[in-house]
Amino acid sequence: MARFDFDELFDDDYLHFYRPFLDDDVTDDEAELVAELAEIGEGTRVLDLACGHGRIANRLAGFGADVVGIDRCETFLDKARSDATARGVEVEFRSGDMRALDARSEFDVVVSWFTSFGYHDDDTCRDILRRIHAALRPGGRLLIETLNRDLGLLTMEERPTIKEVDGEFMIDLARFDPLDGRLHVRRFVTRNGERIRAMRYFIRLFTFTELREWLRDAGFGLVSGYGGEGEVYRLDSSRMVVVAHQ
Repeated sequence: MARFDFDELFDDDYLHFYRPFLDDDVTDDEAELVAELAEIGEGTRVLDLACGHGRIANRLAGFGADVVGIDRCETFLDKARSDATARGVEVEFRSGDMRALDARSEFDVVVSWFTSFGYHDDDTCRDILRRIHAALRPGGRLLIETLNRDLGLLTMEERPTIKEVDGEFMIDLARFDPLDGRLHVRRFVTRNGERIRAMRYFIRLFTFTELREWLRDAGFGLVSGYGGEGEVYRLDSSRMVVVAHQ
């Protein structure tokens, strides 16, 4: 399977164009939902895997959790550390790749938020789930938040999505391939009136039942599904949140 450049996909342009969708109000609500669904409280040992610029990790630390954030993008980690300092919270931010996660019974909760899981081939994705299972203490919980494949918006023809910020544009042309279960995207970034970059990437999309079976194969027991606001998962839920228990 073809690969893509993670460092090209997740960079300053990503933060620039997603900023309006990840403001403080949105992130506050998401962090509260994470804490509720994962039963995070004072002293809960949490791993935010692919933590990005720390928007969830730092808020969970503000709730009293003992948080580690791992991401491969140093630019994101620098911003995460600066935000933690500004908020007066302590989070251990580590540079790393989820494919190399090697913790053993270290965490009560692992969080994979904002479609951070599914950028690899199926064997690698399954191995990541096994690594997460090994990293959890007995009774631990995993939260995965991702796109709702059942929302009915998928098409085999390219469909455009445009994000505009301050007169600059990020344009995604996305098509779904039912043979591999992936959304394949061509992305174009235009800033200062000029097209500066073009790239490709893909993301594995799951039905709830498929991801539940993958999680059970990785060793998890009870697996529950919720919508993006914590409601019971429905066909029209904007997002899918899966909670898996050790």
